[in-house]
Amino acid sequence: MSWFFIALGAPFLWALVNIADNYLVTKFSKTEEERSSGALVLFSSLIGLVISFLIWIFTPSIFNIPLWDKLLLFVSGILTIVWIILYLFTLEIEETSSVVPWFLSVPIFGYILGYFFLGENLTLNQFFGSGVVFLGLILISFDFREEKGKFKHKPALYMLFACIAIAISGIIFKYVTVGGNFWVSSFWEYFGLGITGLLIFLFIPKYRESFLNMNKTGGHVILGVNIVSEFMSVAGNLLSNFALLLAPAALVFLVGSFQPAIVLLLTVIGTKFFPHIVQENLSKKLLLQKITAVVIMVIGSAVLFM
Repeated sequence: MSWFFIALGAPFLWALVNIADNYLVTKFSKTEEERSSGALVLFSSLIGLVISFLIWIFTPSIFNIPLWDKLLLFVSGILTIVWIILYLFTLEIEETSSVVPWFLSVPIFGYILGYFFLGENLTLNQFFGSGVVFLGLILISFDFREEKGKFKHKPALYMLFACIAIAISGIIFKYVTVGGNFWVSSFWEYFGLGITGLLIFLFIPKYRESFLNMNKTGGHVILGVNIVSEFMSVAGNLLSNFALLLAPAALVFLVGSFQPAIVLLLTVIGTKFFPHIVQENLSKKLLLQKITAVVIMVIGSAVLFM
């Protein structure tokens, strides 16, 4: 079962990235001003430019693809900016353990887009599993702290569009890269990410001022956390890809769906022992709601991937 622990390492690392994102948003965004954390994406954009430059050095054939493919991958980089900003906005107004489960909807949107644009088929299991996952997402999007449950529409909409953007970006990358060079495609995607971030810095004063202020107050911390997060994301991707060589893809993807459960566990531990890093509401009612929703979504993912 060594493949299981290798595969489990991926969602564990991605969960740590989610915790790091929450730390940056709560520490460096203006808590009194909603949607002020968008400037944090500029740090990721800078890293995108560095990564694309490194790929250029080691992969000199980056220009040997059609112009249309370059433009599509550039758009994929723009969509990366879009989903990260929406994700950061959601972290401002919602707890991390309620945000991360939304990423389980990305494969669903990927299946739908793949059906329409890549000619892939949709099975009965995929339809049923998708419904179960969305049932869990609906449950976790209700606020039961009041007598009458209130649907938290704003974080739900933010993450809905964020996950659609991720799925579209993934479909574009797959469409261009099939039969092509992974690193060439990665260059243009990261280049699109970096250039879009640069344009945001130049033409959106609010984000530029916020970015400069963040840089003064904690730029080295933000950049350092972003760099470590990027390495953990890449390491998670490598572990997942390696596990795919050792076990059926469905089982590896199923293990990857444990990420929300790992995030929930880490946030509970963090709130208890490291409150300066992460703080969440640990009331029994809210914990029961989250645990139930996560279990439902993992079951839905099992149906989806099996």
